[in-house]
Amino acid sequence: MSASGRENGSGPLLFYGDSYRFPDIYHATGFLAPDPFITLEHDGERVIVTNSLEIGRAKKQSRAGVVRNVDELGQRELTAAGASPDESAATVMARLLKERGLSRVDVPRYFPIAVADRLRAAGIELRVADGLDARRRTKRADEIAALEETQRATEVAWERGVDAIRRATVKSDGRLELDGGTFTVERLRAIVDAELLMNGCSGDPPILAPGKQAADPHQIGTGPLRAREAIVMDIFPQHRATRYFADMTRTVSKGAPPDEIVRMYDVTKRAQDAGIAALRPGVTGKEVHELVEDVIYQAGYDTLRPGHKRRPDDPITRGFIHGTGHGVGLEIHEAPSVGRAGTKPLAVGDVVTVEPGIYDPDIGGVRLEDMLVITEDGARNLTRAPRELVV
Repeated sequence: MSASGRENGSGPLLFYGDSYRFPDIYHATGFLAPDPFITLEHDGERVIVTNSLEIGRAKKQSRAGVVRNVDELGQRELTAAGASPDESAATVMARLLKERGLSRVDVPRYFPIAVADRLRAAGIELRVADGLDARRRTKRADEIAALEETQRATEVAWERGVDAIRRATVKSDGRLELDGGTFTVERLRAIVDAELLMNGCSGDPPILAPGKQAADPHQIGTGPLRAREAIVMDIFPQHRATRYFADMTRTVSKGAPPDEIVRMYDVTKRAQDAGIAALRPGVTGKEVHELVEDVIYQAGYDTLRPGHKRRPDDPITRGFIHGTGHGVGLEIHEAPSVGRAGTKPLAVGDVVTVEPGIYDPDIGGVRLEDMLVITEDGARNLTRAPRELVV
């Protein structure tokens, strides 16, 4: 691999954007900034060009060997002359590239088209870069430590939520009551979110889907909680400082749920165990996924594999209706895939989830999810939370 982490022979790489929204930029620079800045990788060197507001911090915090002020390349004069932000950015980039003798660069697929058009008009050839996903796929030791930190916070928040479910009392109609008021999904989510914030994490609302709502895997859940009703708790926060995610799902019930939910849970647990045991360097995500599908299908449930629908005339999609897992890092879903699209072998340093589930709109749903790192001889589970259906 070259110094930039891409295939030998690839061209200079130009980024433009903020590093909050674009994890490739943060991964390349180690510099977190809310406004767009320029990053160029060329000839084994990384260059950041940013404004006066950020230049001091960029010099202290970034991994760039060279940090420059946009005003060195005429930004202030361009603005004074009435140039638009896109015009100014493109002109500064063109001047930077000209200084380095470059007329052709690779850019990510999300490079701003308005800036790209102006660079092309200035004689710069742009190509969409290949291999950016691979740059972030294999996790360094510090990245794995960051993922584990977020995972520990996730588990603490989950446990706070489960403690509240345990403390809740059951009203005569089966609804749960907590501290004198109806215990709702919204209150449970507030408990989980508050604990995540206390531990430096935030993100999209966790999925806390009770009863039949859990038949839709991404239904976040709403309304009163009830006894003997399974709740899918899928928590996937991002650490505010490190920017790394975690992802964990547990299914719990206040008291024993219906027998069919218990059976779905047991099959899901066996399928997850089989998927985890199969993780190792060299195996493909597709192979792991199909193994998990086999466990679930042989237990009597449908999957999305052709031929795995027992009643072809049934218009309802039920059973195991998604992939087995995905990579986790600076994005909640990133390479590699542990699903039908996962045709590339897993490798040491990959961090992936294994999250089978079984769903039926008439009953509800069950899902279990752990996050693991691929090692030389298998995988190490980064998840410590117990799998207990009844709490």
